[in-house]
Amino acid sequence: MAESIKTTIDTAQYLDCLQYIEQYWERITCHYPRDKYAHFGLPKDFVCPSEGIYKNDQFYWDSYFTILGLVRCGRTSLAQGMIDNFIFMQKRFGIIPMRNRWFNLGGSQIPFLTSMIMEVYQSRPNKAWLRKAMTAAELELKSYWMNPDLTELHLVYQGLSRYCDHYITHLAAEHESGWDMTSRFRDQCLYYLPVDLNSALFKYETDLAEYYRMTGNTQRYKQYLAAAEARMRAMNELMWNQSQGFFFDYNYKTKKRSRFHSLAGFYPMWAKMATHLQAKKMKDNLHLFEYDYGLANSQATGLMKDYRQHDYPNGWAPQHWIVIKGLMNYGFVEDAMRIAKKYLDLNNRIFAETGVLWEKYDVVKGIVSTSERYATQSGFGWTNAVFVRLISKFGNNGESVV
Repeated sequence: MAESIKTTIDTAQYLDCLQYIEQYWERITCHYPRDKYAHFGLPKDFVCPSEGIYKNDQFYWDSYFTILGLVRCGRTSLAQGMIDNFIFMQKRFGIIPMRNRWFNLGGSQIPFLTSMIMEVYQSRPNKAWLRKAMTAAELELKSYWMNPDLTELHLVYQGLSRYCDHYITHLAAEHESGWDMTSRFRDQCLYYLPVDLNSALFKYETDLAEYYRMTGNTQRYKQYLAAAEARMRAMNELMWNQSQGFFFDYNYKTKKRSRFHSLAGFYPMWAKMATHLQAKKMKDNLHLFEYDYGLANSQATGLMKDYRQHDYPNGWAPQHWIVIKGLMNYGFVEDAMRIAKKYLDLNNRIFAETGVLWEKYDVVKGIVSTSERYATQSGFGWTNAVFVRLISKFGNNGESVV
């Protein structure tokens, strides 16, 4: 855990935005207990991304970033209920789908369940609940991401996994990544071992190791620690570019490492997988992504011909959190705070202009992002939550730990 620090960002300037976020939680908290139309029911209340096209949707990867804010807003019960919904889905369908819609049951999203569990457990310790939740996460790891017998095979090369939903197409795999759409995969997502996915699976293994250490199961602790170390070695061999000081996705069909820079390369820092020397080199690459208003998702050149919303010049709340948390993990406080303030100020200024926060932004021009597959959504669950979490960390209301 990162060392607590005295913060320097003046919270007073963000009070209107914080008040809006506090009021907005109720507007995107959903109660949908029964199967109806395109959605299947969930036993506990949950937070959807917005009041628009995603009403009554509990998304998988959104929920992690949403929970980051909920546990800082006195809504730990709601956050725990969202995890309980994932456990319910795992039991009912044998998968944690990308959201609670029938037609999404064939694919998941980048897995963050253990991270959600740890957030809630640290806020409200309950060992019986922790055991139930970590059992579900362990089952998800084994039965989906590391299962060699699935038709929609994820475990494909040197112990590493890819995105692949039941359609087994490049397009569907890219949707499972959450980066729909991006130039990262060159429209060939099935062929890539993604650095963000395998970093998340490394974190599952280290989180499970820590859980078994806490519960005194030395054998399982050592088993998961060894699995994490094996994954780290494979990722270093295939994904780490020493000369560029950065992690890249790996094309296991061509046996070549990608040369495309994206914020996915910072996930090893978020997962605490990188060495301190690697982290220093990665920090020195921030200039490839950092602009006046925050971090762009990718490099500015070498993009696909058609506009992709997860490419430059767009910046997203989830990736800002991943990078900032990664920097804090390795003691790069000044860089983390600088990026956090840029992102907070961007949101605060556009809130003053529009009265809402937004799903994504153009961090080069400092405006709401251009729409791609769908209209850019206002609201917005994970933006609100990351905003709150950054204030909690860097606001001048005392000491706090991310």
